[in-house]
Amino acid sequence: MLAICQRLLLSFCAALALSACALMPPAASLYERLGGQAGVSALMGKTLSRAAKDARTQRSFDGIKLAPLQESLTEQLCALTGGGCKYQGQAMDLVHRDLRIAHSEFDAFVEILRQEMDASGVAAREKNELLRLLAPMKTAIVKP
Repeated sequence: MLAICQRLLLSFCAALALSACALMPPAASLYERLGGQAGVSALMGKTLSRAAKDARTQRSFDGIKLAPLQESLTEQLCALTGGGCKYQGQAMDLVHRDLRIAHSEFDAFVEILRQEMDASGVAAREKNELLRLLAPMKTAIVKP
């Protein structure tokens, strides 16, 4: 009889745990944790604005219209971070093919992005998660 009661209690506890999991809201996407459309767009705007003026990265942005670039990067990040967008832009290797972006320029841009994430209050977890998603793009962007 004791064994039956133990099994019933164990089954009840398992069912209770499963029902509690079912009631928990799904985890927010990285896109949502970055502030959604408004947060990602603002982050891209501030980062691009600084990068276009920074002596280490300025050359890469000469003649580039920042507003359309901001929109494109916001859309790309939305798609990359689970925001449900579909990136309509060109592949990174095509976009950067003739720009001759050096490792130092890329690294400086990432530094500016990190600083802007810090200034925007992006938590370390989200910052690291975004940087991990972006890191593989370096080989398509850097063309010394």
